[in-house]
Amino acid sequence: MTVDHDQPSGGGKLRILEINARLFQQVAPDQTDFYWAGRKPGGGNPPLFGPTAFYRALKALRGGRYDIVVVDGPPLPAWHPRTWLTALRDYHIRAPKALFAIAASRLMHRFHSVPVAVIDINDSFGIGTHQFRLIERCHSYFKRELTADRWQVFFKSSHWDLPGRRWRSQKSSQRRMAKLRPFHLGYPSQPAVEPTTEKTSDVFFAGDLWPNSTVRTDGIKELLALRDEGYVIDVPDKPLDRKAFHQRLASARLAWSPAGYGWDCYRHYEASELGTVPLMNYPTIQQHRPFRAGEHCFYYSVEPGGLSRAVRAALRDPDHLAEMAKAARAYTLQHHTARARAEYVVATVLGRKLDGSPAEQD
Repeated sequence: MTVDHDQPSGGGKLRILEINARLFQQVAPDQTDFYWAGRKPGGGNPPLFGPTAFYRALKALRGGRYDIVVVDGPPLPAWHPRTWLTALRDYHIRAPKALFAIAASRLMHRFHSVPVAVIDINDSFGIGTHQFRLIERCHSYFKRELTADRWQVFFKSSHWDLPGRRWRSQKSSQRRMAKLRPFHLGYPSQPAVEPTTEKTSDVFFAGDLWPNSTVRTDGIKELLALRDEGYVIDVPDKPLDRKAFHQRLASARLAWSPAGYGWDCYRHYEASELGTVPLMNYPTIQQHRPFRAGEHCFYYSVEPGGLSRAVRAALRDPDHLAEMAKAARAYTLQHHTARARAEYVVATVLGRKLDGSPAEQD
C-alpha cells in the first residue's frame, strides 16, 4: 500500500485504486493501491478487499484522494452459486471475507464520484446483465473480445436473442454500447530470452489443440502437411518449460497464433516481442492499435487451404520477413506493453498520462 491518503488528488502523478485487474499494480506500484476481490490468484497473496479496506478506500474516494478506480469485468454475478462455491474452495474459513470483498467491489461505485474504468479480459465476447449497472456507472468499459459489431456483446443478456432494431434504439442500450472500448492482452511479463535473427524453423506452434478451438484443430493438419513440401515446422510433441518455449519461438520465422477460446492471445505479442512474425486467422474482434497485415503480421482465412497459402506466401521473401519482424517488435514495444495499455486507459478516461501530464489525442 503506497498511495498517500492524507493528501487530496488533483496534481502530479495519478493516484489509482485497482481491484483485481492487476495492470496498474504492475506498471505503477508506487501510485496504486491494489486489492483482490474474487477467485484466489495463482501468484502472490494480495490483500482482500475486506471491511477495513473497503471503509478506508471509500473514505479516500469520497475525500478526492484517487484520480481513477480500475476494476475487472466480473464474468459472474456476486449472487451466483459458483461465486459462493469458489470462495469456499479458495478461502475456506476466510470465505465470508472473500464474499464481502466481491460484493463490496461491485457496490462501492454507488457511493463515490471518482471516474471508473472497467477492464474485461475474459475469453467470452458476451457481457452479462449483472454487469449493466457497472457499465452505466463507469466512464469506459475496456473489453478484450469486443465484437466487430459491438451490439453483439449483449447477445442473450437483456435481450432474449441477438439485439434487434427496437432494443438498439433504446437510449439505455445506446449509452451502454457507447462506453465500450477495445482492449488487447499484450504480453504481461518479460520474455525469458532475447530476440534472435538466427532462425532455425519456418513456423513454430505450441499450444492446446483438442478440445480448444476448431481454428486450431483444423489448422494443425494443414500446418503439419507443409513438412512434406520441405518447410521446417516446429511443433513440440511435449510441453516445454518457459525458457525453451521462448527460445524456439524466437528461432522461428513465423509463429502460428490461431484463436483459442478468444481471438486475442498473448502469443500475438509474445512472438512479436521476440522478433518472430505472428501468423493469425483474420480477426473476429475490434482492436486497439492492431497489427497491420504485411507490415507487422500475416492474416489468413480459416477456410481449407487458407493457412497453407499464407505460410507459402510469407516465406517467399525472407528479407522482407526479417524486416517485418523488426517492425513488429518495435510496434509491440510501443503500443502493446503493460505500460502502454495502462496509459491507454488513463488517457481515455482522464485525458492524462500516468505522470499527470496531458495525454496526446489518440
